[in-house]
Amino acid sequence: MTEATVPTGFELRTPEDWVDFSVDDEASENRVANEVWTRAVEAGFTEQQAGQYAEQLRRSVRLARNAGAVHAAGTFQVYEDGPLTATVLVSVVNPPATGDILGALTAVVQPVRADGTWRRVSTAQIPAIGTVGRVHGIQNVTQDGATMRCAVMHTVVPLPGTANVLVVTGSSPNIAEAKELFELFATITATLAFSYEGEAAALTPPAASVGEVGS
Repeated sequence: MTEATVPTGFELRTPEDWVDFSVDDEASENRVANEVWTRAVEAGFTEQQAGQYAEQLRRSVRLARNAGAVHAAGTFQVYEDGPLTATVLVSVVNPPATGDILGALTAVVQPVRADGTWRRVSTAQIPAIGTVGRVHGIQNVTQDGATMRCAVMHTVVPLPGTANVLVVTGSSPNIAEAKELFELFATITATLAFSYEGEAAALTPPAASVGEVGS
């Protein structure tokens, strides 16, 4: 195997209580929303509250599909102090033609703003891959015209043999648990490994997506 070999798939392990989402079509949004609504109602939330959580996950799946995602996973758990919602998306992205993407990431710094949002840029190590770029912070995320404050982590992984990168994005509106969520997202991302046999999750975005794999 040479460095120019292009992987055909990838593996990413998530906790046992997480669910893998299909991002193939609009029906996948409905399946995710229905599952979250059912869990919320069973946990004692009103139908209106359950609908709000379901819509958050619906928007996440829609955003993933439209952004060229090749994989999505998430969790909706109810604890004594309230619900926890989190998602991890894997997307194939064609970066700008000029410049080194890891160098560009590490050159960007955003201090804490007056509204409380912030972003930190660094590099990280993934055992099966090597050095990758990482951006994490508290951001205002807009989905389908609705904006909410989220803990967000993007990990940018060069895709061997192509000019593209794989972006693993962890996101959750539970900003009070941001530190623990960043640790969780980092742990999940650290399991990423490329496959060259075509047996793992495919690196080709769904047909409905605007993204595509290519050099």
